[in-house]
Amino acid sequence: MQFDWWTFGFQVINVTVLMWLLSHFMFRPVARIIAERQAETNRILAAAEAAQQQAAEAEATAMAGQRKNAAERLQIIDAARSEAETQKKKILDQAEKAAADIAAKAYDDAARRAEEDRNAQLDKAAELAVSITQKLLGNLPQDARISGYPERLKEALISLDAEQREALGTGPDPLRLVAPRILTKAEMAAATEAIREVVATDQMPAFTLDESLIAGLELSGRHGVIHNSLKYDLGRIAEALAKNGKI
Repeated sequence: MQFDWWTFGFQVINVTVLMWLLSHFMFRPVARIIAERQAETNRILAAAEAAQQQAAEAEATAMAGQRKNAAERLQIIDAARSEAETQKKKILDQAEKAAADIAAKAYDDAARRAEEDRNAQLDKAAELAVSITQKLLGNLPQDARISGYPERLKEALISLDAEQREALGTGPDPLRLVAPRILTKAEMAAATEAIREVVATDQMPAFTLDESLIAGLELSGRHGVIHNSLKYDLGRIAEALAKNGKI
């Protein structure tokens, strides 16, 4: 077998031309297509990865929102429960206060009625005592209703402090001497002397008749009254008996 260099050369040329043709018309387009397909594949993979990332982020956001909503619901429930407890306590406090006010009012009303009843009984007892005493003293001598009372009036004036005595003797209006009957000149003089020995006044006391005193001499002025009568004594006795439950 002989080796033909011409044939070998033509074959080499044919192979070279074929390789050039394949490289120029087939390999490059195929490589470009492969590169484009690879780029498209990479783009799709990147988009899928981005979508997956977005889905994961959306899921995380949704979970966070659910947790936040759950926490907010718990806060709302706790706030509502706390408000309900506050309102309940407020209502109970108001009810207790209303009940206490009702009880206090009922107690005050009962105490007031009891005091009114006691005062009414005291007034009746005093009126009865005055009536009985007036009947008992009806046949006594008239001087018995005045005798000894100027001295008692003087003692009552002495028991006042200096400021009270000074106030009693001042003022444009004269002192008023109250008696259960018309006084004689001697009785009026004795009463006036008893007053002037204690109270600094040059005025003659005016006279007022009050038969309800039964017996005694009372002195009234702009600043008050000096009680010095049997009526007043009987009233004090009736009041003391009422306080001790005897009336």
